[in-house]
Amino acid sequence: MNDELKKAVTKSKAVMVGPYANEREKYKALLLSNPNYFGSLQKSPFKPVLPLAGNTYYEELVCVGYQPQQQRLEGVVHIYQPSGYGSGLCGAGSTEYVRFYLSFDQGATWVDQGLTSFQAWNVPQGTDGSKRLEYAVQLPVSPSRHFCFLGAHLIRVRAILSWSAPPPPNQPNWNPPWGNHRDATIQVEPRRFFTGKEIFTAAKIKLPPVLKEVLDLDLPLPSKTPGLAAPELAVHYKAAGIPAHRFAFKEMHALTAGPQAFSGELAAQLLPGIEISPNIGDLLFPKTDGDTSYEELTCIGLDPNSPDTLVGVVKIKRSQGYSGGPCTAGSPEYVSWWADFDGNGSFESFLGTAQVTVYDLASTPADGVHYAVRLPVDLSAQRKRCQEGPVVVRVRAILSWNVPVPGNAPNQVPAWGNREETLIHIAPLGAVHAPAGKIAILGGIPVSMIDDASGMTTPDAVFALNNAAVGGGCPFGAAVTVQGAPLPVGYTYTIEVTPEGSGVPTPVLTELTLTRQDGTTYKLNANPLTQRFPYQAFTDNVNALLGHWDTAGDARWTVALSSYDPGGNYLGTDTQLIQLDNTGPSTSIDITTGTGNCGKFPTGSLIGGNFVARDLHLLSYSIGVKPPGLNDPGEAVTVPSAGYSNTAVTGDAWSLDTTGMVNCGYVVELVVRDRTIVASQSQGWNGSASVGFCLESVADGND
Repeated sequence: MNDELKKAVTKSKAVMVGPYANEREKYKALLLSNPNYFGSLQKSPFKPVLPLAGNTYYEELVCVGYQPQQQRLEGVVHIYQPSGYGSGLCGAGSTEYVRFYLSFDQGATWVDQGLTSFQAWNVPQGTDGSKRLEYAVQLPVSPSRHFCFLGAHLIRVRAILSWSAPPPPNQPNWNPPWGNHRDATIQVEPRRFFTGKEIFTAAKIKLPPVLKEVLDLDLPLPSKTPGLAAPELAVHYKAAGIPAHRFAFKEMHALTAGPQAFSGELAAQLLPGIEISPNIGDLLFPKTDGDTSYEELTCIGLDPNSPDTLVGVVKIKRSQGYSGGPCTAGSPEYVSWWADFDGNGSFESFLGTAQVTVYDLASTPADGVHYAVRLPVDLSAQRKRCQEGPVVVRVRAILSWNVPVPGNAPNQVPAWGNREETLIHIAPLGAVHAPAGKIAILGGIPVSMIDDASGMTTPDAVFALNNAAVGGGCPFGAAVTVQGAPLPVGYTYTIEVTPEGSGVPTPVLTELTLTRQDGTTYKLNANPLTQRFPYQAFTDNVNALLGHWDTAGDARWTVALSSYDPGGNYLGTDTQLIQLDNTGPSTSIDITTGTGNCGKFPTGSLIGGNFVARDLHLLSYSIGVKPPGLNDPGEAVTVPSAGYSNTAVTGDAWSLDTTGMVNCGYVVELVVRDRTIVASQSQGWNGSASVGFCLESVADGND
């Protein structure tokens, strides 16, 4: 069945539901007279007049998926009719709401995740005949992540679409009069960082007390994510019957389509012992349809909220054949996008490629596992005034497993995957209502990795820009930067900080140095009257820098980002709690034996004393002897030489056996480091203390 026929059949089914035009037009007035007019309330003293639950004549939620690496729920909504959406483009239109739920017990209970929406208008150019417009919605969520060695974490998602009236919160079984609900199974990205405590607990190993004292069990340990090559996958998939042109597709494609000269020796080297089918050419380069037995792009759409984002939902149908399980690198599902802006059917404009990583699963439910891809796009060049009529554009998306389709190949048939086309509507100028801005990165750390209760980092925290692990329980000090995705040019924002519990909000007005796409920099200041900064286009602010807060003290603060539209209307505020620590570690070290600090000692004597290494957020301390090059025959090592826990307030003992050391002057140095994220780019306030002594032979000492 071709695409146009499928759309016509879908639309004919919707027509059978009935338009109920009068009730549609007077929807809110009817609800005002009787909240249960359409029979959508589960418990109500009001009797239904026209039971109309789940009418999909005008709109329908057709797909739901999840982008696990970006932690975004996605949904695709079809708009079927040329009218019934409140007004034409120059009017207010009407709102399509979608509320998402997650279930961690296979649908027995549901947890409300929140609401999102988009604006719809009467657009006959995109909905006449068998045509339809396809929109998308997105919602960031953060479900708990499991260890990769526990297997894939599969949960259920439910989305409820409701026209004109938002679905009520915490009612997962609510049926909208206009709209519907859609369930799907999704996979949560596995955890890649573990603490020693978690590993020993999972392995059911009880540590002796002496090890608990010297090991930092809260220190995060990154896991390996090996990528399995074709020879390893051949062994791995032998029992599952996965064909060679699947598990070795990437290598085979590189041999046959890459720039290098093909040779039998190279093939034998890359694919040792792997039997290749005689019709491998037809399998790798199909002429009509790609193989969708493993994955299929089921639907696509455009989220018209700022920034415009193309969304696709990919259904994974099998449990094996994706290059490894959750503890491996898995394999990418690529979706490449083109637009036919000039309407000649050539799809001349390449928009970009999005991807999502998938893994082998222990089992796959009958309805598959639903992933999503998302591609932010700049459609400002195509946007027009509402008086000029709607901008309806055909877009094409090609799903290709493990190898992306090149940008210059909009007609390519993928070996593994398929092609989808649809119509999207680009919202008119002035109608793109941006949501309130969000804080994405604070102090160099993604806000999803900052604990909402303590204001410190979570155990899996990493620096956003280099993925370096920092671990849990880290406060922040010195300059704290605020980063977030830009709203459209013309929108503005303020950043204010308030100490927890009391105090007046203080605006953050430090001059910003922003970096353009070409690498040049420029200065940006807030408006002196409104104290608002103007949002900059991404090309003029590639680091998405919004604020620079020079912190002081050790209190806990709330950072608030408030956004305003071009007319100065308040859009909303996003907040994040953050714990400060601008006090360095307490350090001291003394010699208490013999002649004490800076004294002379016979070579071979045991020197000792006390040291203090203290901090509320201590990371580590070390004690060393300088200069090390004069130690003979081996290095001089203090006891202890390092540690990960606070010493006593009055100090702990240290000692040094000087046997074998050369007669000379030495310094014993204590270096202490805490966990603080300093200046949004490094870890640890450092403190140090030192004490000197001299070694001489006994004979020299008596001279």
